[in-house]
Amino acid sequence: DDAFLNAVRRKSGYVFATLHNAPGIESVTGLGLMVGIKTVKPAKQVVAECMEQGVLCLTAKDKVRLLPALNIPMDVLSRALEVLKKVCAE
Repeated sequence: DDAFLNAVRRKSGYVFATLHNAPGIESVTGLGLMVGIKTVKPAKQVVAECMEQGVLCLTAKDKVRLLPALNIPMDVLSRALEVLKKVCAE
């Protein structure tokens, strides 16, 4: 469905734009909503701190990995990214 795919593209663009050059984030890579984030802090520490604040993410080697559902509501995605940015910047 074109509308669904366009929504996923918008969300993906939002994720990359929000995290690009954010304090504590070295790089953001990935495709669509499969996102790898190289952080200044160790990835395991970032994941643990995010989980304490209600945001579930993973590690993939030395990166934080985001794999949200493609139909994630924008308000939930936005809140999760704000938590992630805050944790990375501390």
